[in-house]
Amino acid sequence: MTNSYDFKGVYTALITPMHDDGSIDHESLARLVRHLQSQRVKGFYVGGSTGEGFILNTVERQEVLETVVRAAEGKSTIIAHVGAIGTEASIELARHAERQGVDAMSAVVPFYYKTTVEQIKEHYIAIMAAVPLPMLIYHYPGATGVQLSMDFYEEMAQYPQCIGVKFTSLNLFEMQQIRARCGDRFLIFNGHDEVYAAGALTGADGAIGSTYNMMAPLFVQMYQEAEHGNWSSLSKLQGEANEVIANMVSFDVIPYEKYICYAQGIIRSYRARQPLKQLTEVETAAIRTFYEKSAVLKVSAYQV
Repeated sequence: MTNSYDFKGVYTALITPMHDDGSIDHESLARLVRHLQSQRVKGFYVGGSTGEGFILNTVERQEVLETVVRAAEGKSTIIAHVGAIGTEASIELARHAERQGVDAMSAVVPFYYKTTVEQIKEHYIAIMAAVPLPMLIYHYPGATGVQLSMDFYEEMAQYPQCIGVKFTSLNLFEMQQIRARCGDRFLIFNGHDEVYAAGALTGADGAIGSTYNMMAPLFVQMYQEAEHGNWSSLSKLQGEANEVIANMVSFDVIPYEKYICYAQGIIRSYRARQPLKQLTEVETAAIRTFYEKSAVLKVSAYQV
């Protein structure tokens, strides 16, 4: 049986670097993986929202995962996001992920079509029945519009293969209730980077975050402070992270993170896949000005 505690830690929800023509830049992706490994993240969450997973076709999603697995060289824990609107599509991605030798899979709840909580539970059970990898539920109501019940979490926690949840919600009372209802074996990963300190205090076992692409060392340090119960230090570090996040949300998350990684010398283009926003020259100039003044972002620059 999977020891869920082996998965505790900080994971980067990887961006998917692209060339200026919108095709995937696998070389930049591999460099990003190696760069983040040098910054001591536990592993990678591949093909999720930050990775533009729902804008990529199935082959592209598979190729991205293959690139990450090769670049990581078995030195990092890899969680493959296999979520899709349809159960069969998720199973196809999950089987591919298993063939690549990843450590776990994750799937966002089915969205767009109105499904009941019971149907969502059957969706996860079907994926787990098809592929024996540990499963991490991906809860992101702000994007999916789906709110899961406490009974759902408690029922899913009864499956040893279901090891926890990527909790991307600002409702920390709900996070605490999941812990109370599901116990310590059921892992909770904080998903909103701007409240990591509060999530850790509430009982999160680690974090899966998108801003770690551009400032991983800060969150690695935050995780270590939380492990040692240094809450005053953690609060200060959260303030440093939130200074960057406050600047980011005045633009657009994925293009912003890509531009910062570009400015850091990690990736070759900050292009996002249509229909996501393409930054204007005025916007990139403003972001560059902020970057040049940010010690948090500058310390994460690529070292040749």
